[in-house]
Amino acid sequence: MNTFFKIKNWWPWAAKITLLIALIVGLLIRCQPPTQKATAEAEKPNIIFILTDDLGAGDLGCTGHPYAQTPNIDQLAIDGVRFTKAYMSASWCAPSRYGLMRGQYPSREFYGTRNLMPEQPSVTKMLKEAGYATAHFGKWHMNIGKKYSNSPSDFGIDEHLTILSGGPTWSKEERKDPYFRAKSTDKYVDLTMDFIQKQSIEKDNKPFYVNLWVAPTHSYIDPTPEQLSVYKNLKVNLEDFKNPWQREFLEFVGQHGDINKSMQAYCADLTALDKAVGRLMTFLKENGLEENTMIVFSSDNGPGPLTFQVEEESVVERYKKMPTLLNNVGSSGDYRDRKLSVHDGGIRVPLIVKWPKNAPKGKVDTETTFVGVDWLPTVASICGIDLPEANYDGHDLKTAFSGKAVKRETPVFWSENDYQKAVLSGNYKGTMNKAGEFFLYNIENDPGEHKDLKSIETAKAEEVKSLLDNYLATVPDMEQSKAQFKAYRLSQKEVAH
Repeated sequence: MNTFFKIKNWWPWAAKITLLIALIVGLLIRCQPPTQKATAEAEKPNIIFILTDDLGAGDLGCTGHPYAQTPNIDQLAIDGVRFTKAYMSASWCAPSRYGLMRGQYPSREFYGTRNLMPEQPSVTKMLKEAGYATAHFGKWHMNIGKKYSNSPSDFGIDEHLTILSGGPTWSKEERKDPYFRAKSTDKYVDLTMDFIQKQSIEKDNKPFYVNLWVAPTHSYIDPTPEQLSVYKNLKVNLEDFKNPWQREFLEFVGQHGDINKSMQAYCADLTALDKAVGRLMTFLKENGLEENTMIVFSSDNGPGPLTFQVEEESVVERYKKMPTLLNNVGSSGDYRDRKLSVHDGGIRVPLIVKWPKNAPKGKVDTETTFVGVDWLPTVASICGIDLPEANYDGHDLKTAFSGKAVKRETPVFWSENDYQKAVLSGNYKGTMNKAGEFFLYNIENDPGEHKDLKSIETAKAEEVKSLLDNYLATVPDMEQSKAQFKAYRLSQKEVAH
């Protein structure tokens, strides 16, 4: 009886203890670290893509410019990874930007309408659907007419103030300032900082993505007196530039204007850009955002003026009409030609990635070949997003952005609307000029593309040309694209009237 009595009185206590244990276990489970998926969601990086306009591969302190003072941009390279084999997908702005946003070569669809299509994948649309707050400040230039798009908001962009788009832009009063262009980078940086602050105040620290696509160093460069004062004593010595192509170009400029004043203005534009970048970096650090924000810095193509206008000297008439064009004296570094050329000087660009949580400091990647079309798939991978169903020419280079070089296994192609064409396969590059002549270069041994190897390495020339020919057979003929675009422009004029 005593034993039964003890057991009988134990059951209420047992129930209470069981309940207490269950509560403790529940609390312990709640206190456990989040699952991998939850952690990934919480740690999606913020991304700011700073895209300059016509900045050459050799225009920064860290890429060898003898005069330009760019300490803040150079610091990005010190704190991250600088790629020496970075290319854009076209040698001029509109198709280059399309390649970045769409992840597809512009020769496949873009040249027929010169429109990024809202119904197709784009970086910003993809990120918006994945929960990012998105913004675009600066140049757009990916839509002509209003048949397909009225505004950058059609591409999943929450906030935007742009030029060359159908969306909100600067007022006529603002643009009356004679130094509007010179001050515009600071204005775009202010908009970027305001947008970022809104996310933390209004949207519960939603991850953000910003295209900060600024004006330097596109023409026409006319710095403020304050910006110019940094370089008031600069004197140009052509021997400071190692590339004979660049020396020849600077000599040409010097025949039509004051080369010292031109270089002073160009470097002033660069340093003003650099100071604005520095201001943005300080803002991120002071607001505790530096660690989880990936900064990418690049350019849309090589430096102006247009290569063929220099070769034909037709740019001289433009110099007379607009003397500040003489200030476009950017450097292609070690490479041949300038904007609107499929030689490396027209398509090879600076690329710096600062990603504190993943990328090592101070790495110079001389092995990975980055191409503009790689941006979309790389962003998708970094942010843990499955690629939308579509055709992509780009590769996922998250590993390279994390500091481990990636060998490119497939060739890269260019087919421009002025009939220039090129293919890059390993160290070999084939180019085809407007007349259809094919040339072969080994850009590892000959980065300036001085020596045509097609008569020396005949088997390799046939192999590389075959790669280019096979690609061209898969895309619209350029005559067809030009006719399509001409008809499209005519239809838009008729709609406007």
